[in-house]
Amino acid sequence: MDRNENESSQSYQIIGDIPTYVSYKRRWYILATLSVLNLSGAVQWLSFAPIAYKAADFYRTNVSVINMISAVFMIALVPAGLCAMWILDTFNLRLSIIFSAWLNFIGSGIRIVSALPEVQEEARVPLVFIGSSLVAFAQPFFLFASTKLAAVWFPDDERATANMIATMSNLLGIMLTGILSPVLVPEKDKILFMLCIESVPTVLAAAMATIGVCRSKPPTPPSASADTPSQSFLISIKSLLKNKAYWLLVCAIGCGIGLFTALSTVLSQILCPWGYDSYFAGVVCNSALIGGGIVGAILACVIADKIKKHTEITKICLALATLAVIVFAVMYSYRDLAAPIAVSLGMFGFFALPVYPIGNELCVETTYPVGEATSSGILMMVGQLQGILLLVLFSSLGKELPSDFPGEVCNSSDSALAIYDMAIPLYIMTGLAIVIMLVFVLTFLTRYRRLDAENSIVPSFQ
Repeated sequence: MDRNENESSQSYQIIGDIPTYVSYKRRWYILATLSVLNLSGAVQWLSFAPIAYKAADFYRTNVSVINMISAVFMIALVPAGLCAMWILDTFNLRLSIIFSAWLNFIGSGIRIVSALPEVQEEARVPLVFIGSSLVAFAQPFFLFASTKLAAVWFPDDERATANMIATMSNLLGIMLTGILSPVLVPEKDKILFMLCIESVPTVLAAAMATIGVCRSKPPTPPSASADTPSQSFLISIKSLLKNKAYWLLVCAIGCGIGLFTALSTVLSQILCPWGYDSYFAGVVCNSALIGGGIVGAILACVIADKIKKHTEITKICLALATLAVIVFAVMYSYRDLAAPIAVSLGMFGFFALPVYPIGNELCVETTYPVGEATSSGILMMVGQLQGILLLVLFSSLGKELPSDFPGEVCNSSDSALAIYDMAIPLYIMTGLAIVIMLVFVLTFLTRYRRLDAENSIVPSFQ
């Protein structure tokens, strides 16, 4: 149990004659720590994605192995995610944040070692996989913590915003990686420099977590639902299995997460055969994708906090995000369409990324009083599993192009790795998104259980 966890036996503070819930300024520091952790994890996850061919050249391997470094993060999410859900909902938030911050830091250090010139070539790939695996195991402990932090530390009119800040920081990390990796690695021999620079957020996150995260809960709760204990982990799992609305939500939002994950990982490989270089794919397209998503998420989450219409906002965003994917799938293989491609990705991000933080809050509303980390954690796990399947789809169904394919910019001047046309997997992925979006928009309906419970609770004192 945390230090001072029981320093107050009173659930509310009294202002005048009126009992009221109180929020504490420290919630913003803890949110900032979690946000830096999310950012650092995203940077470690996708650091090689925008420079896949250069990384493959540096590690003396092929692009499929480089893609597997990113896939490790999604594979580890299932076993690590189960541990994270149990610890977050059974023990406490502080333990999860500090543990994941240090594991994240150690993993990034091992990744740096893999690129040192003193390390033998045959040891480099195993080392980068070991380091990436440690970071991957740490990720669910802070990825799943956003709903728990929002529920425990923030009042009801700030929960979606707090969730959005923590979630968008992960996406901001993806955007920064898309910009930094191509800039820091103009040639393959700059991989070590890139890994060192991109490890800085892991150091900051470990320091912030160790020094400033001193407790899991505030002295008094910020809302009525925060004052109500969640169900135990096993009871939560049993409750979720019976909740049909929840599983429809998980499939729909999970599909969006998987689609975004796969697209972010292989975007440069999709575009480079058609004359779009790593700078355009990483800096321009990723900036449009994530930048648009951050703007969209801020607007959508502020609106959701005000009007409490999570379902309607999610449906609108999913429908328009699917339309943007269709436009991208039609245009991506045409040359000299850089601006329309970037705009379509920006629109996809603007509408798709708000679905994740609002979907997390909708999960909690649909399943209350199930533990927040459990309901949102399963959502993330299903999304990442779909991301893995989509990555396998890209790797197995891509059509190899001839080595003299005109205009491709995938390879550096001193290498000739195989390049692929990703049309078939991209069309399959788009079709899947259309089907799931239509099913969700036409059939999903749920009751806001947490809001209903809060509205029915009247503080009372003996």
